[in-house]
Amino acid sequence: MKFKKLSIKQQEIRFGQSLKVVPIRNKGVKILHNKNPDELEIEVSLTYETPLKKLLKRLFKLQEKKRYVLDAIGRKVYEGVDGEKTFEQLIDEFAAEQKLTFFESRALLAQYFQTLTKRGIIVASFEQDGTASRTSDQRARQAGQ
Repeated sequence: MKFKKLSIKQQEIRFGQSLKVVPIRNKGVKILHNKNPDELEIEVSLTYETPLKKLLKRLFKLQEKKRYVLDAIGRKVYEGVDGEKTFEQLIDEFAAEQKLTFFESRALLAQYFQTLTKRGIIVASFEQDGTASRTSDQRARQAGQ
């Protein structure tokens, strides 16, 4: 796979866009009780959309749900996602709360958000002129199913 090298101007634009992302919680996520008050146990419903995946699910009795346990920091990150704050606002809040620099907080939250997004726990919404884009709305609806 060949990657296109971005100019510094393009990198600055992408960086600015990434800070405007509004993370949204997946409405289909169930929060379960956990003995440890610092942790958060989450259950995500798995979907198998294509006919081949549905067939494999039946043949191999694949899981319909997946559970994850978030540690204390993961819990704070998840609870900070309210569907209104931008990634930049969440970075600033987390940096102030944990006494980190903006860049340290950004690195930590970016990694957590990437993991939470891959696992279907949150969805990224890209805003365009104050309104969420159509594709992000579709992703949020799909994630909530």
